[in-house]
Amino acid sequence: MNESRNTPRLPVSWRAAIQVVPGHIVAAKVVNFSATGIQLQTGVMLKEKQTYQMMMEVPSTKDASSRTQVVCKASCVYTILSGDAYRAGLKCTDYPPEHRPLLESWGG
Repeated sequence: MNESRNTPRLPVSWRAAIQVVPGHIVAAKVVNFSATGIQLQTGVMLKEKQTYQMMMEVPSTKDASSRTQVVCKASCVYTILSGDAYRAGLKCTDYPPEHRPLLESWGG
């Protein structure tokens, strides 16, 4: 199967959390990552076109035991029910400048 996206997705398994409403944060998992966005798996349905505050634990490409908590904003592009969880495609923005080299090492 050919990848028709502008930037290829990299399968990952990173812990994450997303603030669905002020004061309510839910656990999530980043299942793939690219330079333009991520796919997130979570137990709650995210609303399309809504922007969320989120955090993901990004491991170093040189030492997987070294993880950095990267906080960013993420706008939901789509959300679908997949089994007993939801998968959401998110466009991430506002990465802290100090985390850009780490994300670029993963192709982001």
